Amino acid sequence: MVEKGKPIGDIVEEAYTLILANGPWPSIALIQPRCEQAVHVIACDGALDRALEADLAVNTVIGDMDSISDRTLMQFLKRGGEVVENNNQDSNDFSKAVTYCAEKGYKRLVVFGGLGHDLGHEWGNILTSVASQLEIEMIHEKKRMQTLLKGKKYSIEMVPGSEFSLFAIPFCDGLHLTGCAYELHQQRLEMGSQGVHNIAKNNRIQLSFEKGALVIIKSLL
Repeated sequence: MVEKGKPIGDIVEEAYTLILANGPWPSIALIQPRCEQAVHVIACDGALDRALEADLAVNTVIGDMDSISDRTLMQFLKRGGEVVENNNQDSNDFSKAVTYCAEKGYKRLVVFGGLGHDLGHEWGNILTSVASQLEIEMIHEKKRMQTLLKGKKYSIEMVPGSEFSLFAIPFCDGLHLTGCAYELHQQRLEMGSQGVHNIAKNNRIQLSFEKGALVIIKSLL
């Protein structure tokens, strides 16, 4: 039995809540161990159908319930699952799940299905993650996106020679970055292409910043 919140592979180093959004998922073989480790698993509306079909354990389903079958919902309730119906049409189901997590005090989220569909939904999910001021990592079969918090020192596992990009939204001050081709020391990063296509030199990069908001995107290709 693996202790919840302990590392599996190269991603999870702290206790986390897992969100299953209804966009493209990577393989179930990748998702399954993350579900088993999570302290709480949330499905966004219709993602519950896919989760139960894949035998993934889910604690809570959130959304307006317009994409989920009645049969699935009844099956989930019989298993003791929590249903949080939210009919607010000004936010999508992922945003509703993030708000739920913030209200519950969950600080670190791992997300499957938040990347890889149409560009509008993808950027909506990224900006929702940044605005939440939570630490959120979204995992896709081709890339990983993580929001980073000011005042925290990060040691991020990388494959030497692999590319990554940093995006400030809208700015980032006091940025320190080492272990890569283009190191930064007490720099300001502004929104744009300034941090695109850096290259890891070591198996970890070290990163911290003092003000603003920062996103890292790692290619898995």
